[in-house]
Amino acid sequence: MPIPLPNLDDHDFDDLVGEARALIPVLLPEWTDHNPADPGIVLVELLAWLTEMQLYQVDQLSPSHTLNFLRLLGGPEWSPPDTGDLDAAVRQRVAALHERERAATTDDYEYLVRTTWPQEPEATGLLRVRRVRCVPGRNLAGTDPAAPAPAHISVVVLPEPGGAADTGALTAALHAFLDPRRILTVRHHVVLPEYVDITVAADLAPYADVVPEDALADALNRLREYYDPFTGGDARDGWPFGQDAHPSEVYAVLEQSPLADHIENVRLTRAGTDADAAADGIALDAHQLVRLTRVDLMGYGNYGRTYPSTWELPR
Repeated sequence: MPIPLPNLDDHDFDDLVGEARALIPVLLPEWTDHNPADPGIVLVELLAWLTEMQLYQVDQLSPSHTLNFLRLLGGPEWSPPDTGDLDAAVRQRVAALHERERAATTDDYEYLVRTTWPQEPEATGLLRVRRVRCVPGRNLAGTDPAAPAPAHISVVVLPEPGGAADTGALTAALHAFLDPRRILTVRHHVVLPEYVDITVAADLAPYADVVPEDALADALNRLREYYDPFTGGDARDGWPFGQDAHPSEVYAVLEQSPLADHIENVRLTRAGTDADAAADGIALDAHQLVRLTRVDLMGYGNYGRTYPSTWELPR
């Protein structure tokens, strides 16, 4: 709710006259005629009347004062509204004061990329940014991204799927957009996410009346959706940046399938390695996302029949 405006002075005519008459016996005891017909009382009332008008003016904010304040807030390029509605102009300027125009914190960088950047003319024709993550104290565009980099900040953006040339134009445009908005002593970098390729393997036993191939296909679709960078994760708004991958999550995802009776022997492996992930999962850095590149599922049907299935997913 808005802060109520203070009343700078609430004295009225009666207060002023009463205070003045109360001082007469102290300051001038020989003045004993305090009737309204006395010339001195007439003068006191006249001055009280003039003072009350002055006090009323003190508590008022004239349109000219409002315009001057708006010019101070809006800068030299601000001009009064054509409609002359100063109340609406005041509301607009106060709302503009809450807009973040500079980047001081990681949240500021993410807000500017997510909210302000799409409205900029430079964003026209470029890929839309779907997700953004700011990593402080790191130069992810350097030769050693894992090394601490004081006074550096990296903005990781995940754009809509598109060509490599388009992503390069996007990161360059975002770097130029953030440059005048950063703190002078900060060096900023705009990069794309780094992906950690993983392989999921599991044994799946479908219900007796379910075609094993259908159960395996359903399990594959569920895993692809869960690890998707745009619609995956528990919240279904994309796999979170830097969130580790755990075998227990695979159990939870596959057990939601209405076609699977039970799941066994889940193995989660970082691509390019032979070792299965430990119970604590595959660790990710703050700027990394998982990418499912291979799924190995073993389905078990009636009479001991097995249905091995392997999918190589595009990167």
